[in-house]
Amino acid sequence: MEIFVQNNDNDEWPGIVSRFQLVILAGLRSKQLLRGATPRIAADRLKRRNTSIALEELKRGVIPFKAIEQQNKQIAIEALV
Repeated sequence: MEIFVQNNDNDEWPGIVSRFQLVILAGLRSKQLLRGATPRIAADRLKRRNTSIALEELKRGVIPFKAIEQQNKQIAIEALV
């Protein structure tokens, strides 16, 4: 699975604008899966790790999220899962 986000023109990673954002979202979703959240894609949890499930969910665009701007002008990511 290719995880590099070079440009978002081809919509391969819907809504993802940087590698940093991808890593943060995948990490948050992976933790949710570890704590028992149901995957939003068909996946055998015994054969696939939570991180690969989270990345595939983000690639397919089934994880809703939005960027929120903080007071010091840094962008934070809020997962809506």
